[in-house]
Amino acid sequence: MCMADNAQYDAKRLLADRETWRVFLETAVCRDSGGANTLARLLLTVKEAIESGPDDLERAVNTLLDGIELTYLYTDEHRLALKLYMLYLTGHLKPQDEPLTLLNGAIERGSNEIGRARQKKVLASYERTGKRDTLKKKL
Repeated sequence: MCMADNAQYDAKRLLADRETWRVFLETAVCRDSGGANTLARLLLTVKEAIESGPDDLERAVNTLLDGIELTYLYTDEHRLALKLYMLYLTGHLKPQDEPLTLLNGAIERGSNEIGRARQKKVLASYERTGKRDTLKKKL
């Protein structure tokens, strides 16, 4: 695969490696050249927005979040959530199986886990100085 001269990038500093992209592309747009082109244009638009500065950076992030939200509609998770909701509407679910109970519990546990992981990451960026066990930012 040949990249255009103006599309140089550091292949060692990626958020998703080439294998991840291959798996995604083979399952999502393998037989749809138009879909692949549309995705490539969207990726280029987001890339250019990120490169253009802080004003468009926020738009790029919002575009990605909007895409994630819309993509959810095509997932098994969405299909199952709708099925659970339909069961809930019948009035035959036990209280512990109702959507809000299940979702709120999972969201709370997940949020707590993310908070612990972030705290751990912040603490890992500091080192103990040895002076009264104080911390300083690692260089």
